[in-house]
Amino acid sequence: MEVFAGLEVSLDETHVCVIDEGGRIIEETRASGEPKALAKAVRRRGRRIEHVGLEAGDLSQGLCEGRVREGVSVSVTEARHVRAAFAAMRVKTDRHDARGIARLVRLGRFRRVHVTSLDAQETRAPLTTRAFLVGKVTATENSLRAALGNFGLKTGSVTRKKTWEGRARELAEGDTALEGVVGAMPRVRALALEDLAGVDGRLTALATSDPVTRLPMTAPGVGVIVAPTSRSAVEDPDRFPRSRDVGARAGPTPRRWRSGGTDIVGRIAKAGDPRVRVMLFEAAAGLLGRVRVMSPLKAGGMRIAERTSMKRAVVAASRKLATILSAMRKSGAAHRAKGRPPASAPDFAAAWSR
Repeated sequence: MEVFAGLEVSLDETHVCVIDEGGRIIEETRASGEPKALAKAVRRRGRRIEHVGLEAGDLSQGLCEGRVREGVSVSVTEARHVRAAFAAMRVKTDRHDARGIARLVRLGRFRRVHVTSLDAQETRAPLTTRAFLVGKVTATENSLRAALGNFGLKTGSVTRKKTWEGRARELAEGDTALEGVVGAMPRVRALALEDLAGVDGRLTALATSDPVTRLPMTAPGVGVIVAPTSRSAVEDPDRFPRSRDVGARAGPTPRRWRSGGTDIVGRIAKAGDPRVRVMLFEAAAGLLGRVRVMSPLKAGGMRIAERTSMKRAVVAASRKLATILSAMRKSGAAHRAKGRPPASAPDFAAAWSR
């Protein structure tokens, strides 16, 4: 007899529902969120669990890893599909949610979510830290700029590393209240910039030492931030049947609503990981705006910009860039423009030391 289990995970405890192949409830219990405790709960009385299902969330990664090590088939279900399946539920509780997930797993009527591997999580950790530090530095600068602006003082055009702090102290000189604010904010900003430099150094070392991460940097506009971000998001490129599917997974493809004689093409879907989409947009914007060397990708983007607008050109270039990076990972070959030899990744380590 096949047995299925559904888990409704929360911070304090996890509700477990075990059903048989006919949908009859065998047992309902609660356990802590630790993988060992859940393994003990679902394997009580020596039963053999065929399949375990749980909803995608913050804790699903660790629970999935723990259950897979126990030799159990685990599926992380997409939260939107689970919510749609439970839309007719009159009474919503964690106990009922566990029942519903177990029944979805038994019927196979769910969409499986890809669970990021531990290696990819380790790559994403410094990227997440970097995004946090960049946000704090920007927020500190904007806060101090607003404080000075309330007194009619304008910072003007300044550079982040050289002239920003000196200009702020110059404007606040002679005002006791502003001198106190300017004295505190730059210290916070300096600490964040110091930590940010350390994270950037680690990312540079990672990108230059790992051949798999170094390969995408041969493509135009791709550097030490975009390359590991793309790698950690895609992980195994073979899980995408076509390379262009990665562009749709990242979200730059437009929405479409077609019914009868109506065909509406809307804005981009913004699906998938927003960090990957932002990095692709920044790489495409830098390629079309700052990179002077002409390439087929840049030429195609400029033609779109002439027909429509630069924003649409950046979106199209980012989608094409995602396809190129996936194809490079699949083939293992460096980027090669038409009529030119394969490019080599720039020496970012030497550039960073300077």
